[in-house]
Amino acid sequence: MAPGSSHGYPLRALGLDYAGAAAGLGVSLGLIVFLRLAAPIAWIAAATAALFLVYFARTVCRQLTRIVLDEAGIRAEGPLGAAIRWDELRALRLDYYSTRADRERGWMQLKLADAQHTIRIDSDLEGFAQVAERAALEAARLDLALDPGTLNNLVALRS
Repeated sequence: MAPGSSHGYPLRALGLDYAGAAAGLGVSLGLIVFLRLAAPIAWIAAATAALFLVYFARTVCRQLTRIVLDEAGIRAEGPLGAAIRWDELRALRLDYYSTRADRERGWMQLKLADAQHTIRIDSDLEGFAQVAERAALEAARLDLALDPGTLNNLVALRS
């Protein structure tokens, strides 16, 4: 890997998230605007719309975020940015979330932390395997203890 690299979330990976947020927001707001709902149901629809709006905002944040690696550390540059120096890395966790009972489909999430910051990176990120590998190398250099699930997921990511 080059001394420094920059990685982002491609629009094609976020398309379903945008579509889901728009559909959920549209249905929720449509119920409120076009139907005469009883007050408790209207409040539930409004709360649902708010949740879909938060999901939409989270997707926008992911699209605007770049993960930058260099010799000094890792940075999430964007609306909710954070930076972790490699020598201050205190935790690495790699989780796998399955969407099916047979665990064939799913996604991974890398969580890196120092004493004050946490950076979470989803496997939709371009170059996710490279980012996870670099973080694992730095964790090994620091002799950080990794849980068995993280170790298994690192092996699976490499294969």
